[in-house]
Amino acid sequence: MNQKRNVLLMGFWATLILSQSLVKAQDVVSPTDTLAKSIHSITDDLSKMKKLKITGYMQPQWQYIDSAGAPSVAGGDFSNGSPYYSRIMLRRGRFKFTYENNNAVMMINTDITEKGLFMRETYIKVTDPWTKMFSITAGLLQDQFGFELTQSSSERETPERARYNQTLFPTERDLGIFGTFKASKTSPLNGLKFDAAMMNGSAGVASEFDSHKDFTGRLSYVGGTKNEKIIFGIGGSYYYGGYRIGTVKDYNSATLPNSDKGFEFASDTANYNRVARREYMCFDGQLSLDWLIGITTIRVEYIQGQQPGTDKSTRSLGAAPTSAIYHRDFDGAYAYFIQNLGQSKFQVVAKYDWYDPNVNVSGAEIGKKSTNTKVADIRFDTYTFGATYRFHTNVKLMVFYDMVTNESTAIKGYTRDIKDNVVTVRMQYKF
Repeated sequence: MNQKRNVLLMGFWATLILSQSLVKAQDVVSPTDTLAKSIHSITDDLSKMKKLKITGYMQPQWQYIDSAGAPSVAGGDFSNGSPYYSRIMLRRGRFKFTYENNNAVMMINTDITEKGLFMRETYIKVTDPWTKMFSITAGLLQDQFGFELTQSSSERETPERARYNQTLFPTERDLGIFGTFKASKTSPLNGLKFDAAMMNGSAGVASEFDSHKDFTGRLSYVGGTKNEKIIFGIGGSYYYGGYRIGTVKDYNSATLPNSDKGFEFASDTANYNRVARREYMCFDGQLSLDWLIGITTIRVEYIQGQQPGTDKSTRSLGAAPTSAIYHRDFDGAYAYFIQNLGQSKFQVVAKYDWYDPNVNVSGAEIGKKSTNTKVADIRFDTYTFGATYRFHTNVKLMVFYDMVTNESTAIKGYTRDIKDNVVTVRMQYKF
Protein backbone atom coordinates (compact mmCIF):
# COMPACT_ATOMS: atom_id res chain seq x y z
CA MET A 1 0.00 0.00 0.00
CA ASN A 2 2.80 2.35 0.89
CA GLN A 3 4.65 1.41 -2.28
CA LYS A 4 1.59 2.26 -4.41
CA ARG A 5 1.22 5.60 -2.58
CA ASN A 6 4.87 6.45 -3.24
CA VAL A 7 4.47 5.71 -6.94
CA LEU A 8 1.45 8.04 -7.09
CA LEU A 9 3.35 10.84 -5.32
CA MET A 10 6.30 10.51 -7.66
CA GLY A 11 3.96 10.69 -10.65
CA PHE A 12 2.29 13.81 -9.21
CA TRP A 13 5.61 15.59 -8.69
CA ALA A 14 6.87 14.60 -12.13
CA THR A 15 3.71 15.98 -13.73
CA LEU A 16 4.03 19.22 -11.74
CA ILE A 17 7.69 19.73 -12.72
CA LEU A 18 6.94 19.01 -16.39
CA SER A 19 4.06 21.47 -16.46
CA GLN A 20 6.27 24.18 -14.94
CA SER A 21 8.95 23.52 -17.55
CA LEU A 22 6.39 23.84 -20.34
CA VAL A 23 5.18 27.18 -18.95
CA LYS A 24 8.75 28.51 -18.78
CA ALA A 25 9.43 27.30 -22.29
CA GLN A 26 6.48 29.32 -23.53
CA ASP A 27 7.98 32.43 -21.88
CA VAL A 28 11.32 32.09 -23.66
CA VAL A 29 11.53 34.51 -26.66
CA SER A 30 12.75 32.91 -29.83
CA PRO A 31 15.78 34.37 -31.69
CA THR A 32 13.46 35.43 -34.51
CA ASP A 33 11.34 37.53 -32.13
CA THR A 34 14.47 39.16 -30.64
CA LEU A 35 15.71 40.17 -34.11
CA ALA A 36 12.32 41.58 -35.04
CA LYS A 37 12.22 43.75 -31.92
CA SER A 38 15.77 45.01 -32.56
CA ILE A 39 14.92 45.92 -36.15
CA HIS A 40 11.79 47.74 -35.00
CA SER A 41 13.81 49.73 -32.44
CA ILE A 42 16.47 50.67 -35.02
CA THR A 43 13.80 51.70 -37.54
CA ASP A 44 12.13 53.90 -34.95
CA ASP A 45 15.45 55.59 -34.11
CA LEU A 46 16.25 56.14 -37.80
CA SER A 47 12.81 57.65 -38.35
CA LYS A 48 13.49 60.20 -35.61
CA MET A 49 16.99 60.94 -36.94
CA LYS A 50 15.63 61.56 -40.45
CA LYS A 51 13.55 64.39 -39.04
CA LEU A 52 16.74 66.16 -37.94
CA LYS A 53 18.85 67.87 -40.61
CA ILE A 54 22.24 69.45 -39.88
CA THR A 55 23.56 71.93 -42.45
CA GLY A 56 25.90 74.90 -42.50
CA TYR A 57 28.88 76.59 -44.07
CA MET A 58 32.20 78.19 -43.15
CA GLN A 59 33.89 81.24 -44.71
CA PRO A 60 37.55 81.86 -43.80
CA GLN A 61 39.01 84.85 -45.66
CA TRP A 62 41.97 87.20 -46.12
CA GLN A 63 41.46 90.95 -46.70
CA TYR A 64 43.59 93.97 -47.49
CA ILE A 65 42.52 97.65 -47.31
CA ASP A 66 44.19 100.76 -48.76
CA SER A 67 44.82 102.52 -45.45
CA ALA A 68 45.38 101.18 -41.94
CA GLY A 69 42.37 101.35 -39.62
CA ALA A 70 39.97 102.58 -42.32
CA PRO A 71 36.21 102.23 -41.75
CA SER A 72 34.59 99.52 -43.85
CA VAL A 73 31.41 97.50 -44.33
CA ALA A 74 33.37 94.60 -45.85
CA GLY A 75 33.24 92.58 -42.64
CA GLY A 76 33.74 95.51 -40.24
CA ASP A 77 36.23 98.35 -39.68
CA PHE A 78 39.96 97.58 -40.01
CA SER A 79 40.76 98.59 -36.45
CA ASN A 80 41.08 96.52 -33.30
CA GLY A 81 42.95 98.64 -30.78
CA SER A 82 45.72 99.43 -33.29
CA PRO A 83 45.09 100.12 -37.00
CA TYR A 84 46.04 97.48 -39.56
CA TYR A 85 46.01 96.94 -43.33
CA SER A 86 45.27 93.23 -43.63
CA ARG A 87 43.58 90.49 -41.66
CA ILE A 88 42.69 86.82 -41.72
CA MET A 89 39.28 86.17 -40.24
CA LEU A 90 36.43 83.69 -40.11
CA ARG A 91 33.66 85.77 -41.65
CA ARG A 92 30.92 83.27 -40.93
CA GLY A 93 30.70 79.85 -39.32
CA ARG A 94 27.09 78.72 -39.54
CA PHE A 95 25.70 75.51 -38.06
CA LYS A 96 21.98 74.98 -38.56
CA PHE A 97 19.86 72.32 -36.86
CA THR A 98 16.40 71.76 -38.37
CA TYR A 99 13.88 69.33 -36.91
CA GLU A 100 10.76 68.71 -39.00
CA ASN A 101 7.76 66.73 -37.81
CA ASN A 102 4.63 66.66 -39.95
CA ASN A 103 3.66 70.31 -40.52
CA ALA A 104 5.91 71.84 -37.82
CA VAL A 105 9.56 72.89 -38.06
CA MET A 106 11.96 73.94 -35.33
CA MET A 107 15.26 75.57 -36.30
CA ILE A 108 18.34 76.62 -34.35
CA ASN A 109 21.05 78.42 -36.31
CA THR A 110 24.33 79.62 -34.79
CA ASP A 111 27.24 81.70 -36.05
CA ILE A 112 30.66 80.80 -34.62
CA THR A 113 33.65 83.04 -35.39
CA GLU A 114 36.73 84.37 -33.61
CA LYS A 115 34.45 87.08 -32.21
CA GLY A 116 32.24 84.62 -30.36
CA LEU A 117 29.03 82.61 -30.60
CA PHE A 118 25.91 84.37 -31.91
CA MET A 119 22.26 83.52 -32.50
CA ARG A 120 20.89 83.50 -36.01
CA GLU A 121 17.58 82.00 -37.19
CA THR A 122 15.94 80.35 -34.18
CA TYR A 123 12.24 79.75 -34.57
CA ILE A 124 9.19 77.51 -34.70
CA LYS A 125 7.25 77.36 -37.97
CA VAL A 126 3.83 75.77 -38.45
CA THR A 127 2.28 75.21 -41.89
CA ASP A 128 -1.42 74.55 -42.45
CA PRO A 129 -1.86 70.81 -43.11
CA TRP A 130 -4.57 71.22 -45.76
CA THR A 131 -3.32 73.56 -48.50
CA LYS A 132 0.28 73.80 -47.23
CA MET A 133 0.33 77.39 -48.52
CA PHE A 134 -0.03 79.30 -45.24
CA SER A 135 2.47 79.30 -42.41
CA ILE A 136 3.20 81.22 -39.24
CA THR A 137 6.66 81.55 -37.71
CA ALA A 138 7.60 82.82 -34.25
CA GLY A 139 11.09 83.58 -33.02
CA LEU A 140 14.22 85.02 -34.64
CA LEU A 141 14.02 85.20 -38.43
CA GLN A 142 15.50 87.10 -41.37
CA ASP A 143 13.76 90.40 -42.09
CA GLN A 144 11.49 89.80 -45.07
CA PHE A 145 12.45 92.90 -47.02
CA GLY A 146 13.93 93.15 -50.51
CA PHE A 147 15.78 90.40 -52.36
CA GLU A 148 19.40 90.65 -51.23
CA LEU A 149 18.51 90.85 -47.55
CA THR A 150 16.76 87.47 -47.59
CA GLN A 151 19.34 85.77 -49.82
CA SER A 152 21.62 83.38 -47.93
CA SER A 153 25.22 84.55 -47.48
CA SER A 154 26.30 81.12 -48.77
CA GLU A 155 24.47 81.71 -52.07
CA ARG A 156 25.07 85.44 -52.58
CA GLU A 157 27.35 86.17 -55.54
CA THR A 158 29.39 88.85 -53.71
CA PRO A 159 31.10 88.67 -50.30
CA GLU A 160 28.82 91.23 -48.60
CA ARG A 161 25.43 92.86 -48.94
CA ALA A 162 24.98 96.45 -50.12
CA ARG A 163 25.95 99.18 -47.65
CA TYR A 164 22.37 100.33 -47.07
CA ASN A 165 21.21 96.81 -46.20
CA GLN A 166 24.00 96.46 -43.63
CA THR A 167 23.14 99.88 -42.17
CA LEU A 168 19.35 99.60 -41.99
CA PHE A 169 19.24 95.89 -41.07
CA PRO A 170 22.31 94.93 -38.99
CA THR A 171 22.54 91.08 -38.91
CA GLU A 172 19.41 91.05 -41.16
CA ARG A 173 17.31 89.46 -38.40
CA ASP A 174 14.71 90.38 -35.81
CA LEU A 175 12.51 88.81 -33.15
CA GLY A 176 8.84 88.67 -34.00
CA ILE A 177 5.89 86.84 -35.51
CA PHE A 178 5.97 86.21 -39.26
CA GLY A 179 3.13 85.11 -41.52
CA THR A 180 3.68 83.71 -45.03
CA PHE A 181 1.53 82.80 -48.02
CA LYS A 182 3.30 80.83 -50.75
CA ALA A 183 1.25 79.46 -53.62
CA SER A 184 1.71 75.76 -54.38
CA LYS A 185 3.19 74.54 -57.66
CA THR A 186 -0.21 73.22 -58.77
CA SER A 187 -1.97 76.51 -58.01
CA PRO A 188 -2.79 79.09 -60.71
CA LEU A 189 -0.93 81.55 -58.42
CA ASN A 190 2.27 79.48 -58.53
CA GLY A 191 5.25 81.81 -58.02
CA LEU A 192 3.39 84.29 -55.81
CA LYS A 193 4.57 84.84 -52.23
CA PHE A 194 3.53 87.28 -49.51
CA ASP A 195 5.30 87.82 -46.17
CA ALA A 196 4.17 90.01 -43.29
CA ALA A 197 5.66 90.43 -39.84
CA MET A 198 5.36 92.23 -36.51
CA MET A 199 8.81 92.62 -34.93
CA ASN A 200 10.63 94.25 -32.03
CA GLY A 201 12.60 96.46 -34.41
CA SER A 202 15.73 96.10 -32.25
CA ALA A 203 18.68 95.86 -34.60
CA GLY A 204 21.54 93.39 -34.23
CA VAL A 205 19.60 90.52 -32.59
CA ALA A 206 19.01 92.65 -29.50
CA SER A 207 16.34 92.58 -26.81
CA GLU A 208 13.33 94.87 -27.03
CA PHE A 209 14.06 98.25 -25.43
CA ASP A 210 10.95 100.41 -25.90
CA SER A 211 7.91 98.11 -26.48
CA HIS A 212 7.31 99.87 -29.83
CA LYS A 213 6.69 97.33 -32.62
CA ASP A 214 7.70 97.48 -36.29
CA PHE A 215 5.80 96.07 -39.27
CA THR A 216 7.06 94.86 -42.62
CA GLY A 217 5.56 93.26 -45.69
CA ARG A 218 6.89 91.87 -48.96
CA LEU A 219 5.00 90.75 -52.08
CA SER A 220 6.99 88.91 -54.74
CA TYR A 221 6.46 86.87 -57.86
CA VAL A 222 8.83 84.47 -59.66
CA GLY A 223 8.05 83.07 -63.11
CA GLY A 224 9.66 81.92 -66.32
CA THR A 225 9.41 79.82 -69.45
CA LYS A 226 8.54 76.11 -69.32
CA ASN A 227 12.08 75.08 -70.27
CA GLU A 228 13.44 77.45 -67.56
CA LYS A 229 15.75 79.14 -70.05
CA ILE A 230 14.32 82.48 -68.87
CA ILE A 231 13.49 83.14 -65.22
CA PHE A 232 12.34 86.48 -63.81
CA GLY A 233 11.22 87.88 -60.49
CA ILE A 234 9.77 91.12 -59.15
CA GLY A 235 9.06 92.29 -55.63
CA GLY A 236 7.89 95.18 -53.51
CA SER A 237 8.57 95.72 -49.79
CA TYR A 238 7.39 98.14 -47.13
CA TYR A 239 8.72 98.78 -43.62
CA TYR A 240 7.04 100.92 -40.95
CA GLY A 241 8.34 101.34 -37.41
CA GLY A 242 10.81 103.20 -35.25
CA TYR A 243 11.88 103.65 -31.65
CA ARG A 244 11.11 106.05 -28.82
CA ILE A 245 13.63 108.86 -28.48
CA GLY A 246 13.22 109.44 -24.74
CA THR A 247 14.56 112.78 -23.49
CA VAL A 248 17.56 113.20 -25.81
CA LYS A 249 17.57 116.08 -28.29
CA ASP A 250 16.51 115.52 -31.88
CA TYR A 251 17.00 117.44 -35.11
CA ASN A 252 14.84 117.72 -38.22
CA SER A 253 15.92 118.40 -41.80
CA ALA A 254 15.32 122.03 -42.79
CA THR A 255 16.32 124.87 -45.10
CA LEU A 256 18.28 127.23 -42.87
CA PRO A 257 18.25 131.08 -42.89
CA ASN A 258 21.47 131.17 -44.95
CA SER A 259 19.71 129.05 -47.63
CA ASP A 260 21.86 126.04 -46.82
CA LYS A 261 20.10 122.78 -46.12
CA GLY A 262 20.83 121.01 -42.87
CA PHE A 263 19.27 120.34 -39.45
CA GLU A 264 17.40 122.48 -36.97
CA PHE A 265 16.74 121.62 -33.35
CA ALA A 266 13.23 120.29 -32.63
CA SER A 267 12.38 122.63 -29.75
CA ASP A 268 8.98 121.13 -28.84
CA THR A 269 10.28 119.62 -25.60
CA ALA A 270 6.72 118.91 -24.46
CA ASN A 271 6.70 116.16 -27.08
CA TYR A 272 9.71 114.27 -25.74
CA ASN A 273 9.45 110.49 -25.99
CA ARG A 274 8.19 110.79 -29.57
CA VAL A 275 8.88 107.97 -32.02
CA ALA A 276 11.87 108.32 -34.35
CA ARG A 277 10.23 107.07 -37.51
CA ARG A 278 11.71 104.28 -39.66
CA GLU A 279 9.83 103.99 -42.94
CA TYR A 280 11.18 102.33 -46.09
CA MET A 281 9.82 101.43 -49.53
CA CYS A 282 11.72 99.08 -51.81
CA PHE A 283 11.32 97.62 -55.31
CA ASP A 284 13.45 94.82 -56.79
CA GLY A 285 13.69 92.81 -59.99
CA GLN A 286 15.73 89.90 -61.35
CA LEU A 287 16.18 88.36 -64.79
CA SER A 288 18.19 85.23 -65.68
CA LEU A 289 18.84 84.02 -69.23
CA ASP A 290 20.38 80.62 -70.01
CA TRP A 291 21.95 80.90 -73.46
CA LEU A 292 25.07 80.08 -75.51
CA ILE A 293 27.66 81.80 -73.29
CA GLY A 294 26.14 80.54 -70.03
CA ILE A 295 23.63 81.89 -67.52
CA THR A 296 23.42 85.69 -67.43
CA THR A 297 21.70 87.31 -64.45
CA ILE A 298 20.77 90.97 -63.95
CA ARG A 299 19.43 92.07 -60.58
CA VAL A 300 18.40 95.54 -59.37
CA GLU A 301 16.88 97.05 -56.23
CA TYR A 302 15.99 100.58 -55.16
CA ILE A 303 15.03 101.82 -51.69
CA GLN A 304 14.01 105.15 -50.20
CA GLY A 305 12.52 106.38 -46.96
CA GLN A 306 13.19 107.90 -43.53
CA GLN A 307 15.91 106.70 -41.19
CA PRO A 308 16.83 108.27 -37.83
CA GLY A 309 20.41 108.12 -36.57
CA THR A 310 23.08 109.83 -34.55
CA ASP A 311 25.72 112.33 -35.68
CA LYS A 312 28.15 109.46 -36.35
CA SER A 313 25.97 106.78 -37.96
CA THR A 314 22.56 106.00 -39.45
CA ARG A 315 22.82 102.36 -38.37
CA SER A 316 19.56 101.12 -36.84
CA LEU A 317 19.79 101.01 -33.05
CA GLY A 318 19.70 97.95 -30.82
CA ALA A 319 19.30 99.96 -27.59
CA ALA A 320 17.65 103.18 -26.44
CA PRO A 321 19.46 106.26 -27.81
CA THR A 322 21.85 108.07 -25.47
CA SER A 323 22.81 110.93 -27.80
CA ALA A 324 20.98 113.36 -30.09
CA ILE A 325 18.90 111.88 -32.89
CA TYR A 326 18.88 113.25 -36.47
CA HIS A 327 15.90 112.55 -38.74
CA ARG A 328 17.04 111.95 -42.33
CA ASP A 329 15.52 111.15 -45.72
CA PHE A 330 17.65 108.59 -47.57
CA ASP A 331 17.84 106.46 -50.67
CA GLY A 332 20.01 103.65 -52.00
CA ALA A 333 20.24 101.02 -54.72
CA TYR A 334 22.27 98.19 -56.14
CA ALA A 335 22.69 96.54 -59.54
CA TYR A 336 24.27 93.14 -60.21
CA PHE A 337 25.63 91.68 -63.45
CA ILE A 338 26.43 87.97 -63.04
CA GLN A 339 27.84 85.79 -65.79
CA ASN A 340 28.50 82.06 -65.66
CA LEU A 341 31.21 81.23 -68.20
CA GLY A 342 29.52 78.54 -70.26
CA GLN A 343 29.51 75.16 -68.55
CA SER A 344 32.76 75.91 -66.70
CA LYS A 345 33.17 76.32 -62.96
CA PHE A 346 33.87 80.06 -63.27
CA GLN A 347 31.50 82.95 -62.59
CA VAL A 348 32.31 86.65 -62.97
CA VAL A 349 30.40 89.42 -61.17
CA ALA A 350 30.13 93.20 -61.38
CA LYS A 351 28.07 95.11 -58.82
CA TYR A 352 27.34 98.76 -58.08
CA ASP A 353 25.60 100.07 -54.99
CA TRP A 354 25.09 103.43 -53.35
CA TYR A 355 23.75 104.66 -50.04
CA ASP A 356 22.91 108.33 -49.54
CA PRO A 357 21.87 108.71 -45.87
CA ASN A 358 20.71 112.32 -46.38
CA VAL A 359 19.35 113.19 -49.82
CA ASN A 360 18.59 116.75 -48.70
CA VAL A 361 22.23 117.86 -48.46
CA SER A 362 25.10 117.74 -50.94
CA GLY A 363 28.74 117.02 -50.23
CA ALA A 364 29.75 120.69 -50.22
CA GLU A 365 27.23 121.48 -47.45
CA ILE A 366 28.18 118.57 -45.19
CA GLY A 367 30.40 119.69 -42.33
CA LYS A 368 29.52 123.37 -42.40
CA LYS A 369 28.99 124.51 -38.82
CA SER A 370 25.76 126.31 -39.66
CA THR A 371 24.14 123.15 -41.11
CA ASN A 372 24.70 120.79 -38.14
CA THR A 373 25.58 118.06 -40.65
CA LYS A 374 27.99 115.32 -39.64
CA VAL A 375 29.92 112.33 -40.94
CA ALA A 376 26.72 110.25 -40.91
CA ASP A 377 25.36 112.39 -43.78
CA ILE A 378 28.06 111.37 -46.29
CA ARG A 379 27.07 109.39 -49.38
CA PHE A 380 29.08 106.28 -50.36
CA ASP A 381 29.23 104.55 -53.75
CA THR A 382 30.79 101.09 -54.13
CA TYR A 383 31.95 99.36 -57.33
CA THR A 384 32.58 95.63 -56.86
CA PHE A 385 34.32 93.29 -59.29
CA GLY A 386 35.25 89.67 -58.79
CA ALA A 387 35.17 86.03 -59.79
CA THR A 388 34.14 82.74 -58.20
CA TYR A 389 35.52 79.28 -58.91
CA ARG A 390 33.54 76.25 -57.76
CA PHE A 391 35.76 73.26 -57.08
CA HIS A 392 32.60 71.18 -56.63
CA THR A 393 29.17 71.45 -55.02
CA ASN A 394 30.54 72.04 -51.54
CA VAL A 395 33.60 74.24 -52.05
CA LYS A 396 34.13 77.57 -53.82
CA LEU A 397 36.82 80.26 -53.94
CA MET A 398 35.94 83.97 -54.27
CA VAL A 399 38.31 86.82 -55.21
CA PHE A 400 36.77 90.31 -55.11
CA TYR A 401 37.77 93.97 -55.17
CA ASP A 402 35.60 96.75 -53.67
CA MET A 403 36.31 100.26 -54.95
CA VAL A 404 34.62 102.60 -52.47
CA THR A 405 34.10 106.34 -53.05
CA ASN A 406 32.61 109.01 -50.81
CA GLU A 407 31.47 112.62 -51.21
CA SER A 408 34.00 115.39 -50.74
CA THR A 409 32.87 117.42 -47.70
CA ALA A 410 34.02 120.06 -45.25
CA ILE A 411 34.56 117.41 -42.55
CA LYS A 412 38.17 116.77 -41.57
CA GLY A 413 39.32 113.46 -43.02
CA TYR A 414 36.56 113.51 -45.64
CA THR A 415 37.52 116.57 -47.70
CA ARG A 416 38.28 114.07 -50.47
CA ASP A 417 37.80 110.37 -51.14
CA ILE A 418 39.32 108.32 -48.31
CA LYS A 419 41.45 105.28 -49.06
CA ASP A 420 39.17 102.39 -48.17
CA ASN A 421 39.20 100.05 -51.17
CA VAL A 422 39.22 96.39 -50.11
CA VAL A 423 40.50 93.11 -51.57
CA THR A 424 38.77 89.93 -50.31
CA VAL A 425 39.89 86.35 -50.91
CA ARG A 426 37.42 83.89 -49.43
CA MET A 427 37.11 80.11 -49.28
CA GLN A 428 33.71 78.60 -48.53
CA TYR A 429 32.78 75.06 -47.55
CA LYS A 430 29.06 74.27 -47.44
CA PHE A 431 27.52 71.06 -46.20
